[in-house]
Amino acid sequence: MSQDLILKPGPQDSVAWSIVDREAGQRLRDGRLSAEEAALPADVAAGVTRTLVLLPSEALHVSRLALSARSEQQARQAAPYMIEDELASRLDETQVCPGPREADGQRWVVAAGVDQVEAWRSRLMPLIQRPAFLVPDSFAAAEPGAALTLYDRGDAILFAHDPDGAGEAPKPLAGAMDAALFGSVIQPLVEAAGTGEIAVSRSLGLTGANFRSIGQGELDLRASALPAERLAGLPRLFGESLVSTLDLSALIRPLRRPLAMAAALLVGFGLLLGGETVYYRLQADRFEAATLAVFRHARPDFGRPVIAAEAERLLRDQANALAGDDESVFLQLLAALDALTEEAETVRVDHVRFDPVRGTLSVGATYSDFSDFDQLNDRADALGLQLEDGGAREGTAGIEGEFVVRLS
Repeated sequence: MSQDLILKPGPQDSVAWSIVDREAGQRLRDGRLSAEEAALPADVAAGVTRTLVLLPSEALHVSRLALSARSEQQARQAAPYMIEDELASRLDETQVCPGPREADGQRWVVAAGVDQVEAWRSRLMPLIQRPAFLVPDSFAAAEPGAALTLYDRGDAILFAHDPDGAGEAPKPLAGAMDAALFGSVIQPLVEAAGTGEIAVSRSLGLTGANFRSIGQGELDLRASALPAERLAGLPRLFGESLVSTLDLSALIRPLRRPLAMAAALLVGFGLLLGGETVYYRLQADRFEAATLAVFRHARPDFGRPVIAAEAERLLRDQANALAGDDESVFLQLLAALDALTEEAETVRVDHVRFDPVRGTLSVGATYSDFSDFDQLNDRADALGLQLEDGGAREGTAGIEGEFVVRLS
C-alpha cells in the first residue's frame, strides 16, 4: 500500500499532519504537532513511501518562466532577476528557486523570504521521509481542467490559474488572499480566466454560466492526487537531496565525530610536514648561500656563475691541490666553522678567506648583538678551536665583525 505523509506548517511552529492512502484517495490518520513536539507518533511512518509538504501560498510567490539557461546553475542565477519586479520584498532577503526544465521549456519558479524558508526547514526536516516534495497549497487546490480555481481554505482564499491556458499567463499564477479582500479582487481574477471554466468552492457563493462548484477541506487528499510529473517539476526550496530516497546525512551522522577527528589529525600532520619542509628548505638555502659566498671570496676571478654543488666541488679540488698529500686544512677549517655556527642562529657568515701559509680562516660575519662573539668564543673552546677577534662595528644589517679561526 502506497501512503503519503502530508505535512502542513501552521502558526506558532505547529505542524498539521495526515496519512493518505494514495491509491484509494482516503485519509487514514491525521493530527497536529505543537511547537514542543519534535517527532511524529512512532507508528505513523510505517507505511509511508513519500512526503508532501504543503506550504502556505500567502508566503510564496509562484511564477512560470522560460529561462534561456544552458545549465541548472545558470537558471538559478537568472531566475531572481526575471521576477525581481514582481516581488514585494528585497531580492537579497528572498530565496528564489527555479524548478527543473519541463518539456515545453518552461520552469516553475517559487520565491519566499530567506528567514521563512530557514524556519520551515528547521521545523520540518526532522519529520520528513524521503522522497519529499514541497507543494504550494494553491497547487493542491487547483482543479484539473479549470482555467481558474478559487478555493476556500477557511482562513484564506486560494487561487490558481491554469498554466497551459491561452494567452499570456497572469502573474502570479497562484497564491492566497485574505477573505476580506476577496470581493475587491474577484473581478480581475475572473477576467484573467477569460471564457474558461472557473472552479469555485461552494462556500464562496459564486455562480455563473462557466462556474463549477467544488468542495473544501481536502487539501491533503488533493495534494496526494497530484500527478507525479507535476510534483517532479516543482522547485526544491529545501535542496535537491529531498527528492532522493537515500538520506546521506543519516548515513554520515554516526561517522561525524570520527571523521572530524581524522580530519583534525590529517590537518595537524599536514601542518607539521609543511613546517618541517619550510624549515629544511630555509636551512638548505642558508647552506647554499654560505657555500656560494665562500666560493666567490676564494675564487673572485672565476668567470661564470656556479651552483652550490659545483662550487663545493671546485673548492674541494682547490683545497686538495693546496694540501697536496696531507689532509686539507682548508676543509677542516670549513667543517670547524660550520660546527661553530651551527647553533648560532643570530650569526650570519658573510665571507671567508683562507690563508694557506698561516693555516687560518678569516671570517666576516654579521651579529645581532656584540655578545654573539662571546658565545662563539665559548663554543670554540668546547670544540678545540682558537678564535681571534678582528673587531666589530654597527652596520645597516646589524653588527659587522671579523674573526680568525685556527685549529688548536
